[in-house]
Amino acid sequence: MTLSEQDRTDIHDLINLHGHLTDAGRLDQAGELFTEDVIYDVEDLDYGSLHGPAAIREAALAAGDANPVGHHVTNIVITPTGDHSARVQSKGIGITAGGTAGSVVYDDIVTRQPDGWKISHRKVTARRTALGGQDRGPRQVLELLRQAAVSQSVEEMSGLYALDAVHEFPFTAPGVPSRIEGRDAIVSWIAGGWKANPLKYERYRSLAVHDTSDPATIVAEQEAVGTSTATGEFTLPNIIVLTVHNGKIAHLRDYVNVLAARTALGQAR
Repeated sequence: MTLSEQDRTDIHDLINLHGHLTDAGRLDQAGELFTEDVIYDVEDLDYGSLHGPAAIREAALAAGDANPVGHHVTNIVITPTGDHSARVQSKGIGITAGGTAGSVVYDDIVTRQPDGWKISHRKVTARRTALGGQDRGPRQVLELLRQAAVSQSVEEMSGLYALDAVHEFPFTAPGVPSRIEGRDAIVSWIAGGWKANPLKYERYRSLAVHDTSDPATIVAEQEAVGTSTATGEFTLPNIIVLTVHNGKIAHLRDYVNVLAARTALGQAR
């Protein structure tokens, strides 16, 4: 099970070509990279498992502006697994239009086809913690959630929710939903609130954070402190029950103090 120098060069070029074709929008040339029966596993990024070049192309088109503008691949390691196959591990760095960056690991199986080497299986895993650490837990996600709310960052907020997340408001008011399903719908509703209401969160006070019998779930007692253009300084107490899977919010039950919120907004009780 050895590879010639030409095989190694061809495999390097194959892995590097993915970024060039994708960034140039030449998605119809995916067949140059992948076998017809390729499995492209992007479960860790909430895009599921894609089967075939056409599915990969459609997923990229559906992501639209969420795609990185630059895919950069490095640290390529090739390990032969047979006379016509090899495992290839590499690092991917994605740069967004906004200038932020993310890191992933590509774990590929490549096979020699009549027209050259092709990727027959790819698993993409996001790197979210340093030094091989575990995915962020609910306490860390809670802090990131607070930061995103204070900075009113749609990008940061979107990065915290799982694709199929659920956000519930057991205590609600007329015109406010009691349950929102799906990351995009949740973040869209939150962003709409930032634009429409006069509240600006400046910081959070953590009163208590309780662990539960489920390590993925915590209960947080907190207060959001900020300024309202309608009423001035405000303090909004609330309790949230937060469940995190794979480093992202799977379920959030948000017990808002409705009376305090209406007062801060300058609305009659």
